[in-house]
Amino acid sequence: MGLPVIILYYLRYGWNIIKLILRSIKSVFFLTLPLTVLTIILSIIQGLVLGAWYHGTTVNHPDLLVSNMMRVKTYEWFKEPGGQNPLRIPRAPYHIQQLHNPLEWTKELGLTRPSDWNTDNVGVFTSFKDLHRRRRRFDRHSGWHHWIYLSANDQPLNETWNADPWDKAFLDLLQYRDKHELWGRSNFHYITCPGSFLCEIWSVPAPALIHFTNEPILRNTTQERSLKPIIDPVSVRVFELPLEKPVIPGTFPSQFEQMRSITASDSTYWETREKYSNFDQVRGQALKVLRKMEKKYPSTYGMLVWLEDKWVNLWGSEDVTLVIMSRHCSFIAAASSTYFGGQAWKRMQTWWKIREKSRTKGDSNTPQLATDQAAVDPVARQLQSFLDSLSEKDKEKFGKTRRGGILLDRIQKGLERNDWNSREDMIIGIEDALRMKGDNKVSRD
Repeated sequence: MGLPVIILYYLRYGWNIIKLILRSIKSVFFLTLPLTVLTIILSIIQGLVLGAWYHGTTVNHPDLLVSNMMRVKTYEWFKEPGGQNPLRIPRAPYHIQQLHNPLEWTKELGLTRPSDWNTDNVGVFTSFKDLHRRRRRFDRHSGWHHWIYLSANDQPLNETWNADPWDKAFLDLLQYRDKHELWGRSNFHYITCPGSFLCEIWSVPAPALIHFTNEPILRNTTQERSLKPIIDPVSVRVFELPLEKPVIPGTFPSQFEQMRSITASDSTYWETREKYSNFDQVRGQALKVLRKMEKKYPSTYGMLVWLEDKWVNLWGSEDVTLVIMSRHCSFIAAASSTYFGGQAWKRMQTWWKIREKSRTKGDSNTPQLATDQAAVDPVARQLQSFLDSLSEKDKEKFGKTRRGGILLDRIQKGLERNDWNSREDMIIGIEDALRMKGDNKVSRD
């Protein structure tokens, strides 16, 4: 008997076993279909909805990153000689630093990552993964706490007649801390979430408070004598507002009292919250989507949820392996189809746009002028928009001041350049930021 015959025999034998298993699964499926039919239908609907929802939340991440980085780069043109980017200067209403640059938020909070840590993924680089903080040996307080407030508004308290109560409560909190807390408002930052890459990548909806604290490591006698800085791991916890449960049982305080109770220096309420998990955070947002859908369509989807729950409980099969497998398999199949289908459609749209753009360039015989390059560059467009918003009288008045004259001259001369390429500069900036933690480079494709 030759080797090909033996191989063919075992292939046929294996295929017969697979067919037997598939027939068994098919028989069990049809026998239990009356029990699992509602679960399968509900799971498919939920998978389709959440697959499309998750694709929608992630598909805009690159655009948000580019938008945030371009904003930072644009404001570099408005800094004084030897000064810092105006976006880093604390301003009203909170007079604390607002976080704008997704690649430098850890630096603003004084956080680091292990020296051997590296990634070529911007999402991981801006995440809460492997955060650490340097602590000096003789620090009086070994414990360290820091907070980031996430506002649901692009310009908090810009309209005093229609102020967001949470934005107002946060301002009251900062003023209260200045009077009653040792560190005042010095251990607070904030982010405006509309259009923020960080809020999206963290999957934290505004309003919310994000808490950072170090976890002092245990040190032996030799380490106690060492003069080297101490590197403590940092844990993160998220408090979405309003709180689902009152801080003090039996009473549900105002917005200000909720914030004060969470952030007070002598408060240990933050210990009641589990450490941040991106999976749990995304899962929590997904459950909110389903609850909203249940309220929005009570007579269709809401009724199906109610029927499925009653039917499964009637047979006492909520913990039966077959029902659980039916639920998970149906959900994963539906969610994967919409998510990866959405990704494929997005790639097709991108390919078509690039193709049309290349065709347009190929049909044009006119060489691109320097002014044309400035017109298509995102940073140059924003600078030109700033100049266009000023009248001749405004320019004359603004130019008479020392700072105004420098800024106008810099912007006007910059717009005359023929080497505008802000997108390439942004990619190089991202590569440089990632290279600080390794030799990997970001793909430009």
